[in-house]
Amino acid sequence: MDKSFLYFIFILFVFLLPAGNIEAKKTYKYKDEKGTWHFTDRPPATTQPVEVEQVYVSGNEKKLVLESRGSSNKPDIHVKNLYRGPVEVEVVATKAENVTFNPPLPIRIVLPAMKEKDLFSIRPLQKGKGWAYNFSYSYVPGAPGSIHNPKKNYRPPIAEGRSFPISQAFGGKYSHEEPWNRYAVDIVMPEGTPIYAARGGIIMDIARDFYMGGSDMEKFGERANYIRILHDDGTMAVYAHLKLESVRYGLGHRVDEGMLIARSGSTGFSTGPHLHFVIQKNAGMSIESVPFKFEGEGGRAITPEEGMALELVR
Repeated sequence: MDKSFLYFIFILFVFLLPAGNIEAKKTYKYKDEKGTWHFTDRPPATTQPVEVEQVYVSGNEKKLVLESRGSSNKPDIHVKNLYRGPVEVEVVATKAENVTFNPPLPIRIVLPAMKEKDLFSIRPLQKGKGWAYNFSYSYVPGAPGSIHNPKKNYRPPIAEGRSFPISQAFGGKYSHEEPWNRYAVDIVMPEGTPIYAARGGIIMDIARDFYMGGSDMEKFGERANYIRILHDDGTMAVYAHLKLESVRYGLGHRVDEGMLIARSGSTGFSTGPHLHFVIQKNAGMSIESVPFKFEGEGGRAITPEEGMALELVR
């Protein structure tokens, strides 16, 4: 599974603080004689009609940014949170020669959505002598200490009257063994199947510009489309492997339970079209998944299991 949306911890070692960039690409889409759609990033050798789309891939775009607002002799480090939800940030000194950090490192803070803050200053201890420094920072989404407390069981994220098999549930041996992924569910469904919000909340983060997938983790692990929704109890739902450009709402939009939010796909680390669904919380500079139950017929609680047919019955 995609390490970026499942674990979501980033560590950067810095002397300078580069800004992210956005790469523009084209995708080519066509249907062959058998009616199968094909996607490629190069003009295909086919006589079939080809649809061309402009796609912007934010390969190293950062939504939490540290930058220096001081001079080269008096660096003042500032942090911006561009997520639509809180983020926990930790900064650790990895080199300090004739310098002092004020306040002292390490430091750890929780920065609310769309906020910025002066973090620390860096000054030489003895003027006139050489000085050098280095530090790293890491961050995870959400506020630590959140307690999973849904008012009701989760609505299956599918349309009423539809039924889809669960190929992997809690503790699945293929890719659901790590803490951030242990209580995830994979629901097999055709590409383009409508996906509905299982619980209301704020769209905290999205990725929607990727169009390829496969079983090569190194190549596809960070190329899944997803939506991360922040709930009122501080936990977060992730809907992943979504179809290219199928996310219906932007960052910061509040969605209600049952709203159509995207369509299924097979982007990122994926062996076929399916929806990856997981509830996560910040456990203190680490992301952990939490067990949950779907709502069944008559409001009864359903624990997802491998091989089960998941359906929404009212």
